[in-house]
Amino acid sequence: MTTTKRKLVVRTGRRLTSGRLYLRLYHGRSDPNQQMEDWGFNGPTFGPLSSVVMTYLSTIRIHGMRANDEHWLETSDGMVLWQGNYYGDFEVFAAGPYDFA
Repeated sequence: MTTTKRKLVVRTGRRLTSGRLYLRLYHGRSDPNQQMEDWGFNGPTFGPLSSVVMTYLSTIRIHGMRANDEHWLETSDGMVLWQGNYYGDFEVFAAGPYDFA
């Protein structure tokens, strides 16, 4: 579910705002049953965020800095599902002065 047209995805290579909250997906694969021999591919970075809320270990709601700036990330097979890909890991972090998406 998206309540805004802005999806909160930071363009790859863009410098992140130091001190702001972000969420990044890792350990990507296109098939949830794929046998991984490496860490897979990196996913998108979302932000800057005001909060991250996880509900019943099934939905991650990320809230941007503006009112009604919200996006829901669904989970499937124990992974975050985003644009047809599955991610086994995610991190929520405050960006430092040298962090990029």
